[in-house]
Amino acid sequence: MTINTSAGTSEPILEVPRGQDPEASQQGPRTNRQARRTFSAEFKRSIVQEYDAASNGSKGAVLRRERLYDSHIQEWRAAFEAGTLDKPAAGTRRGRPKKTSEQAQIDQLTKELNAERTAHEKTRGKLVSSDAALDTLGKGVAFLEALSSKDASSPAPATSAGKQRA
Repeated sequence: MTINTSAGTSEPILEVPRGQDPEASQQGPRTNRQARRTFSAEFKRSIVQEYDAASNGSKGAVLRRERLYDSHIQEWRAAFEAGTLDKPAAGTRRGRPKKTSEQAQIDQLTKELNAERTAHEKTRGKLVSSDAALDTLGKGVAFLEALSSKDASSPAPATSAGKQRA
């Protein structure tokens, strides 16, 4: 893929190689990967027969030519002997297995529990700060009461105006 600029403008023109859709080349980060190979039952059967018929020194050449591994041949031979080569295994799904209703419920309850714990910790933090504020306020009130009772019990300071009236 190359980028050229059009004559007279600063806008780039995107050139896509032949045979590729310009929108398909920008679908995702893994679009340039090759698709996984799949093999027909006829191909598997012919390769297993060719591999078995080959002499010991040329079996590796068959595998290299087809870009296969010995494990492919072993799996295909076992399926061929079991008679399951033509049909897919019953009940097999690709991907992550479905959760049972109990597992889904456990996951939901776990999420709710974690949310409640988070809310509880947040409320606990607010309670601690409120307790600290009330404690400080109580100490301030006690200090002011001590000052006012001290002022009430001590005689008033004599002023020059007070001496004249007395």
